[in-house]
Amino acid sequence: MDEAYRIEDPAIVEFSDIHLAVVRETVGFAEIPGLYDRAYPMLFSTLAAAGTAPAAAPMGVVHGGAGEALDLSVAVPLATGYVAGPGAPAEVTAETIPGGRAARLLVRGDYSGIAAGYERLHAWLAELGETPDGLAWEQYLTEPEPGGDPAGNETLIAVRLRDPDGAAVSGAVPR
Repeated sequence: MDEAYRIEDPAIVEFSDIHLAVVRETVGFAEIPGLYDRAYPMLFSTLAAAGTAPAAAPMGVVHGGAGEALDLSVAVPLATGYVAGPGAPAEVTAETIPGGRAARLLVRGDYSGIAAGYERLHAWLAELGETPDGLAWEQYLTEPEPGGDPAGNETLIAVRLRDPDGAAVSGAVPR
């Protein structure tokens, strides 16, 4: 395994609805850093202006599979659904990830380990006979510092699962 990151053991967990303020776009892989660099300041300043505090660490939510482009929501979790205030940018909208079951694992270290984390998670799910439902997310538990040591990064990755009866769960929905 690459020494730049460590992948913890996966687990299946139950989770409650996750309310989000998001900036959602379909982007090519090369455009992802620019979207994050633009969206997070917009999200945090919009929430601060509304007097709304984040409920948890920021996230990236992928809707559907990875192709040449990703349907990506750059997201900030909230205690309740986001409601746009006067003067809020139109790009900031609400989504809710409906509660259910998810498989997740923690990647410690450089972000280069995230793809390997997803590979491990999907292989583990295949061994268990579990089926992802097309919604995945990354939660950035630590904030990287410019010039900082990437070994301190912690990223929780999760893949929402179909119901045990095989039924698909509806995707993240606008509030």
